[in-house]
Amino acid sequence: MEMYSRMNCHCNALMNAVFLGFMASFTAEAADGLPVRVGEFSQQMHRAYTQAEGLPAGEVSQLAVGPKGTVHARAKEKISVFDGNRWVPAGDNGAAEFFGELPWYPSLATLVGSRAAVRDVAAHDGEIAVAAEGGLYAGDGTQWKLVLPVQGTMRWAPTDVRAVAYDAQGRLWFAAPQGVGYRVAAGDWRLFTGKEGLPFSDFTCMATGPQGVWFGTSNGAIHYIDGRFEFRQGRRWLIDNQVNDLVVTNDGTAWFATPGGVSQIYTRPVTLAEKAEFYLAEIDRYHRYTPFGYVSWAYMDAPGAKETARARYTDNDGHYTGKYLAMTSLGYAVTGDPKLKADAHKAFRALAFLSEVTEGGTHPAPKGFIARTVRSTAESDPNLEYDLAYDLRRNKADSLWKIIQPRWPVDETGEWYWKCDSSSDELDGHYFGYGAYYDHVCKTEEEKEAVRTVVRRISDHLLAHHWTQTDHDGKPTRWGDFSPEKINQNGFWWVERGLKSLSILSYLSVTHHITGDQKYRDAFLELAWKHGYAMNGMTQPKAMLSPGAFGQGDDDMAFMNYYHLLRYETDPALQDMFNNAVFWHWQIEQYERNPLLNTIYAACNLGKYRTDQWGTTDLSPTQGWLDDVLFTLKRFPLDLVDWPLSNAHRIDIIPLRQFARGPGPGHIGTGYRVDGYTIPIDENHAIQSDQDPWVLEHKADGTRLNTGVSFLLPYYMARFHGFIAE
Repeated sequence: MEMYSRMNCHCNALMNAVFLGFMASFTAEAADGLPVRVGEFSQQMHRAYTQAEGLPAGEVSQLAVGPKGTVHARAKEKISVFDGNRWVPAGDNGAAEFFGELPWYPSLATLVGSRAAVRDVAAHDGEIAVAAEGGLYAGDGTQWKLVLPVQGTMRWAPTDVRAVAYDAQGRLWFAAPQGVGYRVAAGDWRLFTGKEGLPFSDFTCMATGPQGVWFGTSNGAIHYIDGRFEFRQGRRWLIDNQVNDLVVTNDGTAWFATPGGVSQIYTRPVTLAEKAEFYLAEIDRYHRYTPFGYVSWAYMDAPGAKETARARYTDNDGHYTGKYLAMTSLGYAVTGDPKLKADAHKAFRALAFLSEVTEGGTHPAPKGFIARTVRSTAESDPNLEYDLAYDLRRNKADSLWKIIQPRWPVDETGEWYWKCDSSSDELDGHYFGYGAYYDHVCKTEEEKEAVRTVVRRISDHLLAHHWTQTDHDGKPTRWGDFSPEKINQNGFWWVERGLKSLSILSYLSVTHHITGDQKYRDAFLELAWKHGYAMNGMTQPKAMLSPGAFGQGDDDMAFMNYYHLLRYETDPALQDMFNNAVFWHWQIEQYERNPLLNTIYAACNLGKYRTDQWGTTDLSPTQGWLDDVLFTLKRFPLDLVDWPLSNAHRIDIIPLRQFARGPGPGHIGTGYRVDGYTIPIDENHAIQSDQDPWVLEHKADGTRLNTGVSFLLPYYMARFHGFIAE
């Protein structure tokens, strides 16, 4: 190890000067032409109305807007009107006339046949358009013609036309199973199928308003606005996916009649900062677990019943709370908000406890071992669930599953169960959070020394146990072995090789940065050079596959590691290797529009170049990377309930091929939109940044409430690095 020490024998003062100079270039290069000022934008939101809000029993079949803009609903011949808060019986006020039959023009008979063949009628500026079973017709009430939309060399003869409407620009729209289209001018149309981004085409109705065109379908609603289609499906947006009818009021609010009641999708102007305040408040209200305040999912007694939400432990509380710590630290750095500073202090204390609670008690672990999470002994004994029979079942299905009992030892105070067999997920979160907290929140020597104590304790454990997390049984944990023998010589772990190498290098880099102790740098250099861990990190297995390759959680962790590796590294050769690693990894991640991965990549490589034997490569993210960050942050839903969702029926989806995920069934039920990107976040189940956005069907019961950390972390990081501003 002495040889590696000589390679980097700078004194601490010089190292700090180099680091500060590097950080200045790290942010200054990214500031050219930035930040982008975001300002207000429209946020879509959903309200659902059922009998509990006054609707009559039965399927809502029709909606209508009265002369004063009031919305009326018909359910089994009973008509209700919305009074601004509830639905009340319309009474004998003539509301039934709003639901009269479609106008019938006798002169149409020779073209469309019977009255039943007419589906919808719309009128504008003297023209009447008719959607009929036999096609699209237009006329003046006496003379009619069959309309054949033409776009360039493409000529449609749509049949089974379901709906027609004129939009705010006076353009005629139609909807049919073949697709939708609007007339630009006489003989000139714009036509849309799945290839042009139309999500679904089994239409039931259509309505226009001041903010685009809405379509109802048998399995969701579609909004066309600003040249793009948005799909609204699942309980996040609709109380039932069967849209029987819809209306749009003058303020742009869309109302949907469904078998389950009435859904309302409305917009209000917000800023990213206002969204951040909302998510922060939600975390304080629902997501803090134990007095330490671990930030985790909350669970509800019934689907969407947030008033019953209670936080509970997860297997990866150290990981999630570490990301929360990084978020609050970056948030404090850009806002100076004392509340964020206080939250960061509390999160640090919570993480620190996970490396303290494991000492002593019924089954003490070696000093520095971290628990996955803790649970009060006042609660039921979790070992009744995670007993030996549980371990044996898991080991039968997965021969590498570790058998260890108890899985939940009791600490020396008798107050806490702590979960063992912790993994690299936890460590990635811990060190990611510690680095950000030390750099941006800790001002006093006392605060800094507290961090030094914790990272020393954990890193010394890894060094003392040959690069492993060694549990209370004296053996490495399943996912906590970073030794060269396991990483470089055990074929079972080939898929973990790149990520595990980046992880342990990141832990040592963070520890050296925080403590200034050369022994951690020496250990880092031994792994990086002698055992090839720096090279391992450049050959992430996912980079050998393609966009959509399995392992979103691994991507999330890898980018967390890149962030600190490149922030703290001073050796040009290692910088070059890490820059190259994140460059190739991001080439396949950019299609997810993941704001955290995009922001970390830009923080690492914006304005950077790499020269090799083939020439010089610009490592900066491709044009549009920041647009993609803002696209996702703006469309990040305010409803974070884990609702069931299916996009499998969409016609704008290209299935992933087997080569993207390797052999086996993993590619089945996955896909991406025809624009080359994954389904946008407000149409997707993948709210957390470590969830898989390529999966088309998500099974859930609506009783889990996600946190907003996946919005907050990239938002504050992008502000810190000067990419965006309010």
